[in-house]
Amino acid sequence: MADTPERPLPAPARQQLVAIAAEVMSRTPVADLPAALRRFARFAPAKRLRLGASEIAAALAVDEPFRAAVARVVLDTSPELVEQIRGGNPPETADPVDVAVIAYLTRPDGWTELLAEVSDRIEAEGARRSEGAELSRLRAELARLTEANRALTAERDQARAASRAATAEQVEELADLRRRLRSIQGELRAAGRTAEQANAELDRIRAEQDRQRTAEAAELRRARARIADLEAELEASRRAARSERDHDAARLWLLLETISSAVTGLRRELDVADPQARPADLVESAADVGNRPSIVDGPLLDRLLETGPLHLIVDGYNLTKTGYGSLALADQRNRLITSLGPLAARTGAEVTVAFDGTAAPPGAAASLPTPRGVRVLFSASGQLADDLIRQLLRAEPGGRPVAVVSSDAEVAASARAAGAWPVPAGVLLSRLER
Repeated sequence: MADTPERPLPAPARQQLVAIAAEVMSRTPVADLPAALRRFARFAPAKRLRLGASEIAAALAVDEPFRAAVARVVLDTSPELVEQIRGGNPPETADPVDVAVIAYLTRPDGWTELLAEVSDRIEAEGARRSEGAELSRLRAELARLTEANRALTAERDQARAASRAATAEQVEELADLRRRLRSIQGELRAAGRTAEQANAELDRIRAEQDRQRTAEAAELRRARARIADLEAELEASRRAARSERDHDAARLWLLLETISSAVTGLRRELDVADPQARPADLVESAADVGNRPSIVDGPLLDRLLETGPLHLIVDGYNLTKTGYGSLALADQRNRLITSLGPLAARTGAEVTVAFDGTAAPPGAAASLPTPRGVRVLFSASGQLADDLIRQLLRAEPGGRPVAVVSSDAEVAASARAAGAWPVPAGVLLSRLER
């Protein structure tokens, strides 16, 4: 049996064969495809057909496994027609393109002769269709030319009639144009006299403008001189103001230095030492266990953290359930306390986190990370974190800046009543994420 046909596949059969193969590639693992076709495997069938038609046709010609895979699809689609072609009895009514595709893929005995015979039929049918289409085109063109000839004849008769009418109109229009020309010539002579008068007036206006520009230039020079004097006076005033500010700054520095020395002396006189404890350290913690009414936003919280020794009290579970409520409670506690450590280190703020003791298993406090500057408290049995936060607020001395982080309306109200800054949970979460 010959491996290759004596003549190439007809174009319609080749196109159909490549289209079927492109579709089969979608259902074939990439590793089972010929190496030349693997780079087209990720394309859609239409794009694969457009960009890889030549490679697909070449693979069908030389790669037996790939051709067999395509042949199986054709066999599943038209088993009766395939059997008839394999038996050497293709039906006369069958589409010659389908016969050529099946013969090329299955390659029964005498397939090259069958392919040549089908190619002759396809070419003959193509020639007949082409001749019929050309005949139809010529007939349509003849009808179009006949109709155009009739239209041109009618248009010629209309043009002759219009030409005769236009000639009469042109004679009349020419006489009218001559009358209008004489009138326009008179108007032009009058316009010339008016233009001479306008030029004279323009020369007068230009002379007046020259005099005005000269006067304005003199006034501008006087204004510039006055501006220079004013700038000199302004510079002198600035120097005087700077000198006065320097004097005031020196007096203020001396006053602050005096106050600082007095405070130092008073501490030494009263023998007051750092107690190494803060009021929040004296509030007892249980062992081992979305409304936002605040006026504090992100920029204000940054200023509070930067301007003084702020005590930041955090409603623990209110913050974690707002920011990462999908985590387990233990993971929520660890993530919050770990993220508060860098904040305390950078700002120097005292940070206290209050958790509900009822939600914490025994030993929870010991397992938590405790970064420097962060205090972790659990409420006692039967007590909420809200009550623990109120105890912390009552323990603070008056005048110390305190901020309470919670989106709970009652906690925020307690913070305002105690003179503390209420901060929504989302504001601190945004600050921690930066």
